[in-house]
Amino acid sequence: MLRLLAPGGDDGFGMEAEERGREQPHEDARLWGVFAGGETCCWLPFGDDPAHWLVALDGHGNQQLNLSTTEFLDEWLDGRLDLPVLSLPPVPRERTLTRAGDPVAAPADPVREGVRDPLAQLRTIIGPGRQAVYDWEAIERELGVPGLPADYKRLYETYGAGGRFAVNGIFVQAPNDLAAHLKEYGHIYREWAENKRNPASPDRRYKAYPESGGLLYCGSTEGRDVLCWDTADPDPDRWPVVNLGYREIEEFGPLTELLVAELTGVGLDMTDASLGDPAEWAWPYWGPRPPRA
Repeated sequence: MLRLLAPGGDDGFGMEAEERGREQPHEDARLWGVFAGGETCCWLPFGDDPAHWLVALDGHGNQQLNLSTTEFLDEWLDGRLDLPVLSLPPVPRERTLTRAGDPVAAPADPVREGVRDPLAQLRTIIGPGRQAVYDWEAIERELGVPGLPADYKRLYETYGAGGRFAVNGIFVQAPNDLAAHLKEYGHIYREWAENKRNPASPDRRYKAYPESGGLLYCGSTEGRDVLCWDTADPDPDRWPVVNLGYREIEEFGPLTELLVAELTGVGLDMTDASLGDPAEWAWPYWGPRPPRA
């Protein structure tokens, strides 16, 4: 259930009543909706035209969407938005409207389970990409690995046409450059890895690829974080990402899940995920649409 708030009002159903005592995701945010799970919908009033205000969601992290209110409601209710900050999966929902203060009937059918897709979630944050084709067998053969994670392949097949994937100060190494980068900088990562211990298994010291089960470089950030896959598991889809940078070593799940978490403020805190006007950002991202004219 999503409860839409009436303008103003101090009767328990209006915007002002809901805003009191509730921390907003941005100092200028204007609350207009509350989900049954406690997540909220706000407007970010950047610009003079309310039709161009971004919709902001606050729940498990936060994100902003370059959609009008009606566009957001239409696509979310149709199950076309897999929004990472919401607990509800992306499935079509029955559309009913109930007046404020009236009892809300339970839905006729229980909400169906939906499959969460990190790449679809990333698309709601940074929009669509430009597709590219890669010879994965040749890339894997050059690296000497039995395979690369499927989520990494999907990421570059979706966003790889512009070369190296970069968003908000996070850089994911391009497939065709993985082997060359390893050849040039592998000795540095070997020194770093040998001085780090696995936080989940303190008795296990990290190694650097091409040693069996070693750390294989996959990206970096403006803040000098160094991201590597831990290749200890024989299944590449189970390789976690290890931050081998200038802080305590940290691990996270698959690479695309890490990107989604970072861009919604619930990851390893490697980049600023604050809400704000994308026109003023060095690495702007708007949501599922290009900027409005």
